[in-house]
Amino acid sequence: MSMSVKSIQNIVAYVRKPAESILSTRRMTAPIKPAQIKYAGAKAHEEMPFVYKIHNGELKRLYPQELQRCDYAMSDIADFQLKGLKTTANFNVLDLQEFYSHLKHQNDIKAFTFVSLGVRPAMATTHSWLFSKIKVPNFDTLTCKYLDDITFFFNKKAALENIHRNKSFYTQRLNLPKNVSDDDIYKILTGENSPLKNYKERDLIGMIMGFPYKNNLIFKLEDDARVHLSLRKNPEKFKEALIKELHSPNCIYAKFDDAFKKDLEDSIKSITTVRESADLGLPFGYTFINFVDETPEIVRINKKIREAIPELEKINAANQKAKDDEFLRSLTADPQKELDDFIKSLQSEADKQKNTVSMQNIMDDFFRTIQKNLDAMAKTGEKNSFDSVI
Repeated sequence: MSMSVKSIQNIVAYVRKPAESILSTRRMTAPIKPAQIKYAGAKAHEEMPFVYKIHNGELKRLYPQELQRCDYAMSDIADFQLKGLKTTANFNVLDLQEFYSHLKHQNDIKAFTFVSLGVRPAMATTHSWLFSKIKVPNFDTLTCKYLDDITFFFNKKAALENIHRNKSFYTQRLNLPKNVSDDDIYKILTGENSPLKNYKERDLIGMIMGFPYKNNLIFKLEDDARVHLSLRKNPEKFKEALIKELHSPNCIYAKFDDAFKKDLEDSIKSITTVRESADLGLPFGYTFINFVDETPEIVRINKKIREAIPELEKINAANQKAKDDEFLRSLTADPQKELDDFIKSLQSEADKQKNTVSMQNIMDDFFRTIQKNLDAMAKTGEKNSFDSVI
């Protein structure tokens, strides 16, 4: 696309004021070059769609300040071991510690947090029994056997949005009628006979986990064509191999409609580079494609993250306040009163059992147990030993 000098000057004039307000407090004397614009603030983003489109390679992603806020918020929720998320509401302190350690070991703290907040529709991680303690409406789990026991964890609201947005793909991929409901598709994906239990269904797995639409399809084609990873370094050869697989009679998409195949082929042809990515809360593993016109899904994913940051900061603020309040209480607490209260609580529990908490009672119970074991052994003729009695 060519632009006149006048158009560029108009853009520069439009950008100057918001750029000045962010970058400095004094008037800028050097001219602004549009190609050098990296960040012009949220206001510029909203008010300059034309400039935003020109620089979408830079501005479509989260601003550096937003990325930093997200990193800080993630660090804080990790420090609090995921306390405050509605998905961990049923966890006691020990549960939180164990679950946090499990997810940290799997590198899935961020993924779990994003699913909990609805940024991502689902995640997959090595199974932990603590997933069974998540008794929150609209969150579901599916455990299946790959090399290890894997648990898929779903945010139903976000998953239904994902299904609705990609309805044509899901109906054709699962061989379902076009009028099938979103909820029925969700039940299939999370049910006992879920196709997600087959790890070779990688496009379905990637789709419900929130990877960008076209990236899932291309990754599936690459996998089915058994393309060697080294071919990614040669985009032209890589694209040839993908298109050949797409039009193969054995292709997983062979029965898809012509519009789907045409759109996917055009996308393949527009590939510029291929690399691995763990961006946007997505784990390693799936091919991340850079298209000539990158998918708008990246913008949508970033928008979800942008909306979740304040919610996460609010949770962290509540956690910090509770921690501070507990510390203040410890400074003003009466140790003797706390000890008395503890003894009373023990006595109250003992009263429920109609017993009295005393050393004599404990010793009496101990010797009664020993005598009972000795009597039992005497009847069977078993050789007595102190270890066996205890």
